[in-house]
Amino acid sequence: MHSRWRPRSARRCSPRRLALSEEEITLTVCWASWPPAELLKNLSRDFTAETGIEVKGLFVPWGHFLDKVTTEMAARSDAIDLVVLDSQWLGWMVEGGHLVELTDWLENESSIDLTDYYEATLKAYGEFPPGSGRFYAVTCEQDLEGLVYRKDLFEDAAEKAAFEAEYGYPLAVPETWTQLRDIAEFFHRPDDGLYGLATKWSREYDVVTWDFAQVLWAYGGRFWDPDTRQVQGLINSPESVEALTYYADLINFAPPGAANFSFDEVNVEMQQGRVAMAINWFAFFPGFIDRDASTTWDKVGFSAVPAGPKGRFASLGGQGIGVTAYSKNREAALEFIDWFQSKETQWKWAKGGGLTGLKSIVNAPEFPGLFAYNTAFRDSLPFARDIWNVPEYAKLLDVTQENLNAAVTGKLTPKEALDTIAAKHEAILGGALDEGGGSPIVLIVLIAAGVIVLLFIVLGRRAAA
Repeated sequence: MHSRWRPRSARRCSPRRLALSEEEITLTVCWASWPPAELLKNLSRDFTAETGIEVKGLFVPWGHFLDKVTTEMAARSDAIDLVVLDSQWLGWMVEGGHLVELTDWLENESSIDLTDYYEATLKAYGEFPPGSGRFYAVTCEQDLEGLVYRKDLFEDAAEKAAFEAEYGYPLAVPETWTQLRDIAEFFHRPDDGLYGLATKWSREYDVVTWDFAQVLWAYGGRFWDPDTRQVQGLINSPESVEALTYYADLINFAPPGAANFSFDEVNVEMQQGRVAMAINWFAFFPGFIDRDASTTWDKVGFSAVPAGPKGRFASLGGQGIGVTAYSKNREAALEFIDWFQSKETQWKWAKGGGLTGLKSIVNAPEFPGLFAYNTAFRDSLPFARDIWNVPEYAKLLDVTQENLNAAVTGKLTPKEALDTIAAKHEAILGGALDEGGGSPIVLIVLIAAGVIVLLFIVLGRRAAA
């Protein structure tokens, strides 16, 4: 096959038209099955028109997405050329040798300007190890959680008067988690078919873990210390217990079956007018203003998630896009990334409802006018925070999903759930002490034990002599 690769200068200065090859190239992009994936597939027709390279999607339901990628990577399959991966996957994907390192290509060959990206999210999606300056992916869908609320209810004069009379302050978009609870309680009217809040408590995929994270941080809790890998005393600290106690209580103001709510269920509840507020990923917000799908499309407003006693945080979602190490079409895959990240394509991405990672577009005067939620999205970005991207991610996630959901459903108390998570996470992360981590207490104990053993050996030899 003739190379389709062109030097950086050629790509910058001439139309993106690659030389014909002896055999046709088809790139396969693997992502979750959701609207942004379909948007990417549709935009890819422009790439095909410019290059002659076909692009097809391998889109998998969220609940099976991680399993699918894990299986394909374990088999070293060439069925996937490009993978759109959650930031949490970076550790195991990189250490497993499953991704092509992009560092030199980004610096010396691509037309991508990394200074135009939000640094924190770019690093979360593509840099591993953290702080190393080594990149294996670049931003694809820059996503985080946000709040949607019913403007018609919040602006109703009678509702405003009743709320202030009961709670002692004006009804408004909640600035704090305490206010959100009050508002959810106020609008919780099951007999009228209205509920206070819908959010994501499900055990499916990573749903309840990321939903809870922004509350945890807002109350001063932490999942772990990434430098020492300490978990005990952090995820089960008094602040963390307070956060989960608050979070689990919110389900009392949710529709029936809310313990199993994932992304789509949250959207449906708001679209059908059954809730006053909902929390979801911005990538799902187009559904709230879809005239065909939503009965409340003209009645909703958007905001950043509330703040807590220790600040405002928004759980980071979204994904980066990288090239699998087993692709037989590596050069074409890199060309696709270069095309997708161009300013021209990113404007099309933003206008189609995609969440671009380019600051020049997000901060452009016309950006807020593209969609009703874009201002809230832009205003939320400074608060984005991620959890893990270590190789042990999948094991850690299984533990949090099971136990956080158990706390929400009342099977465990918040303290019991967090103590269980702490113990199991320490065991999981403790198995990686050789890789440069571990609790300081554990390390001290191991060193002390080693010194004692050495002393016994030395003393024993002297006695024998």
